[in-house]
Amino acid sequence: MINRIKQKPELKGYLVLMLHAHLPYLRHQDHNDNLEEQWFYEAMTETYLPLIEVMNRLTSDKIDFRLTFSITPTILSLFSNPYLQDKYHAYLSNLIGLADKEQVRLQKKPALLPLAKRYAERFRELLTLYESCKGNVIATFKHYQDLGRIEIVTSAATHGFLPLMKTEEAIKAQIITAVRDYERYFDQKPRGIWLPECGYTPGIDRILKQAGIQYFFTDSTAVAFASPQPARELAAPLMTPYGVTAFPLDPESTSQVRSAENGYPGDFNYREYYSDIDPAAGFKYYRNTGKGSHKEPYQPERALEKAVEHADHFLANRQKQAAHWERWLDRKPVIVSPYDAELFGHWWYEGPHFLELLCRKMFLDQQTIKMITPSEYLEEYPIAAVGNLNESSWGRNHSSEVWLQGYNEWIYRHLHQAEERMIELATKHQHLSRHGKLSASFLERALNQAAREFMLAQSSDWAFMMDAQSDVDHAIRRVKEHLGCFHHLCDQVDREQVDEVLLTVLEEKDNCFPDIQFRDYVSIQKLSPIPIIPNLKEWETLLEETKHRPNVFMLAWEYPPKHVGGLSRAVHELSEALVARDEIVHIITTSYDGAPSFEKMNGVYVHRLPVNHSGDTHFYHWTFEMNLAMTDHLVRWKENGGRIDLLHAHDWMVAHTAREIKTSYGIPLVATIHATEWGRNQGNLYSDLQRKIHHLEWQLTYEANRVFVCSSYMKEEVGRIFNLPPDKVSVHPNGIRTQKPNIETMNRPDLVAKQDKVIFFIGRLVYEKGIQILLEALPKIISQVPQAKLIIAGSGPMEGELRSKAAFLGDRVLFTGFVNDAYRTQLYQSTDVCVIPSLYEPFGIVALEAMAHRKPLVLSDTGGLAEIIRHGVDGYKALPGHVDSLAWHITDMLLQPKQAAMMADSAYQLLQQHYQWGHIAQNIQNEYQKLTHYQPAIQVKATI
Repeated sequence: MINRIKQKPELKGYLVLMLHAHLPYLRHQDHNDNLEEQWFYEAMTETYLPLIEVMNRLTSDKIDFRLTFSITPTILSLFSNPYLQDKYHAYLSNLIGLADKEQVRLQKKPALLPLAKRYAERFRELLTLYESCKGNVIATFKHYQDLGRIEIVTSAATHGFLPLMKTEEAIKAQIITAVRDYERYFDQKPRGIWLPECGYTPGIDRILKQAGIQYFFTDSTAVAFASPQPARELAAPLMTPYGVTAFPLDPESTSQVRSAENGYPGDFNYREYYSDIDPAAGFKYYRNTGKGSHKEPYQPERALEKAVEHADHFLANRQKQAAHWERWLDRKPVIVSPYDAELFGHWWYEGPHFLELLCRKMFLDQQTIKMITPSEYLEEYPIAAVGNLNESSWGRNHSSEVWLQGYNEWIYRHLHQAEERMIELATKHQHLSRHGKLSASFLERALNQAAREFMLAQSSDWAFMMDAQSDVDHAIRRVKEHLGCFHHLCDQVDREQVDEVLLTVLEEKDNCFPDIQFRDYVSIQKLSPIPIIPNLKEWETLLEETKHRPNVFMLAWEYPPKHVGGLSRAVHELSEALVARDEIVHIITTSYDGAPSFEKMNGVYVHRLPVNHSGDTHFYHWTFEMNLAMTDHLVRWKENGGRIDLLHAHDWMVAHTAREIKTSYGIPLVATIHATEWGRNQGNLYSDLQRKIHHLEWQLTYEANRVFVCSSYMKEEVGRIFNLPPDKVSVHPNGIRTQKPNIETMNRPDLVAKQDKVIFFIGRLVYEKGIQILLEALPKIISQVPQAKLIIAGSGPMEGELRSKAAFLGDRVLFTGFVNDAYRTQLYQSTDVCVIPSLYEPFGIVALEAMAHRKPLVLSDTGGLAEIIRHGVDGYKALPGHVDSLAWHITDMLLQPKQAAMMADSAYQLLQQHYQWGHIAQNIQNEYQKLTHYQPAIQVKATI
């Protein structure tokens, strides 16, 4: 009989277990911050001391484990604060006394009494542990790092959300200060960093490289959507072009623990998070029984048994992951499982026990996956693929949404102003020469403290709390207090009168980062007054040209050459028509490839701003970034001597900037509502996104001094759904420039035969445009006019669905996609009837285009569209959404070309009378002048 030797399972991959330890800075001996003191005491009792216990037991049993901790500079300052160390010792002693009293109180409750006794024992164990390390938990963490059992990485100094910082100097100062602070505690530089909230935006990697950081952690989407797409997917780190390695977080293992619905901590056998008596005491007697009022007593033994099951389940799933990846990967895969450290113990009482079980199983069972630290992995695999990471965070929707939305957006204007002021002062005083009455050493103290106060105001915790609607007043107070102290110090430096008593008080109260250096904020390069203006001479010329008369600033997310919808063309035509009437008009819009960042275009000053965003950013979230850029630019313009006499905001996308600039500087605001979310969805606002947009539209109309709409239909709609008084809303239709008739007829497109009777639609391929109704009507039309051919120009989210719907019609339907101006004109000239079958249309500038080309027109009898023509005189109005009505009117146009041509001529005359931009601009200018109280003698420069 042959003896078979059982082979050791082959190693399939590695696990990086990442615990992020963070608390906001607690102001030293501030009696107003009892809330934060409580956070610290609970975290020490339930998380950090229990984790030290776990590491002690594993080491005592010779278990070779690996854990990675990111410990933020702010929580390090709390761990090392003698005041808090003494108070925490007293806190534990008080808990022991309360636990003893609980045993007396619960004598007649046998189900709960054992738990009270267990708590009394537990608090005594923690006090003994705390005293054994002399209150210095940092030394214990350092000890285990020196042994190679754990790796500690740093984070930004005050956990500021880096992608929303305006300047490179501010990001650099947060990182350099953190690196310097880490070295003070651990006698070495950090190899890695946990970017706060995993917030990444391109360029941060370059700053990390300069700071000596070798690697950082990113949300999974940063690598999953990197460019080029990484061949190793999420199974291995990716190196950025600046040579810093990014470890992507694993969503599967994260969700198994953190998921609110299915995560381990929600199991009914585990202890409930909420306290049963005074929350400050932390006595919890019940398990996660359910959402109702009925509660079952906590049974520790059952909970620990469940932790064993969950450790087995977690390990088995990681083994499957590693085995799956290892089959096709050219190296051992690494799974990065990240969690907030306080999940283990504070939120999930049994979490430390689960962690210890996992470490033991991975070591003793000799399974196919092994714990590792990031540095060890990079030593084994120093070469990685290179790619450009996607902008992302591990927050909601993998974006900046949590830290930049309605509840907290207001803080960024103030933070960005403080950034610029800190850079200006640091650059001015970088050589520390005597500043008037201030000595160099005294000046340095004041500037260093100003830097501390600014960094503390930048903490991402405050915006997070505002978003979560948790302790909001506390968060607002902290932001305002730190910024107030910052500006107070800066004002005193500017006046050369620093109050030494106040400075000393602030140094004692906010005493983190003893090695902070204000010079970290010295300007990397001299900033121009307005970055998008190419040179100082052009800047001076612009100010001189615009200083004598009112300046109108239009806010629009699109402007030529950027064309997405009709808004771009409408704003373009109106702005140039106003300039022809001697108005000074600026357009604040977004950048476009190939277009200059600033130009004077046909008399209009066009400012095109870059918007920071990732490739997969949802349009709604992108608008937040756009508003941030617009607000910053207008503030910079204003503060550098530029005039802003009136704001004209176009639709909800620019509402935040319009409101901020209006309220900050008292500038009159006009809002044009081109369409409403309510109307686009026929009054059905089902999704959260739809409701958010509707609210922004209401907010914009509420803030505006005047509201412009393009039709009487829209006036009734906005008045009704936004509860606006009729005299606040004015109707100003869209217009069009009519070109001189082109004597030479352009050739037909190749795909249109001479005998074809062309039905033309142009516009966005979305539901409310009604193209689906037109496709349903087409067979009825072809039955009467066999030569009928439908051309659909444009693109949009319904294109695939519409192509499928039209497939059976063969060559009778042609999709052109987006068309340029020349091809659009060619299509119009080839057209026999233009059709606009919209279900909802506030105006319909496409109708004016058809009228300008003298083409017969069939449109839906809906909204503002119905007001443009007279039925049977200038064209036909079909019943909206009615297939037979649309088919009959189109067929009649095709069968009676002479009558159709007469209606087209009548429509052209109507266009000349009512829809020319010169006339529209005159009416709008009259409204502007009522708001600005400016009555010049008008000299029209050109005829539109």
